[in-house]
Amino acid sequence: MLDYVELLGNVITAPEKTFDTGSSEEWNKFEKEIGIIFPDDYKKIISKYGTCGLDNFIWFLTPFDSDNNVNYVKRMRWMLDAYNVSKSKFPNYFPYNTYPEENGLLPWGYTDNGDELYWKTSSSPDNWEIVIYESASPEYYNYKMSLAEFLYKLITKQLICDILPDDLFNGKAKMYCY
Repeated sequence: MLDYVELLGNVITAPEKTFDTGSSEEWNKFEKEIGIIFPDDYKKIISKYGTCGLDNFIWFLTPFDSDNNVNYVKRMRWMLDAYNVSKSKFPNYFPYNTYPEENGLLPWGYTDNGDELYWKTSSSPDNWEIVIYESASPEYYNYKMSLAEFLYKLITKQLICDILPDDLFNGKAKMYCY
């Protein structure tokens, strides 16, 4: 089985300095406090790159930064509340439940265009799928792969997501921290 986190290291230029990466103890404390065990690849990506954005376009939510735009708990609540409002008004376009319901959506990031990036949760965090919703639209795509595999295939052009810009990546990407 391929180690997509390791492969990401070959196609992502890491920032010179990282912020808010979280130690193992901080991850354990955070997961215990909110009652969610996250996928290992997500924890490894945040632990390696910290508070960051991929090519200044895809922004990762992180539990270790207090900024409202990327703080996991604050942004998660906002994104899930907004999704549930849309689902209540247009249930045919928003078919998923939200976490903590079974197979519920749980956010992991967003784009500069306002697209929302989720996991579709299941009993095993390392088997969560990726769901992307287009900004201000009911258009979405589901990918039956891990976060690291999704990012690697997106960067290396093995996967095309019609919601994201065609020229976003060209085989390499850079992490930007703020």
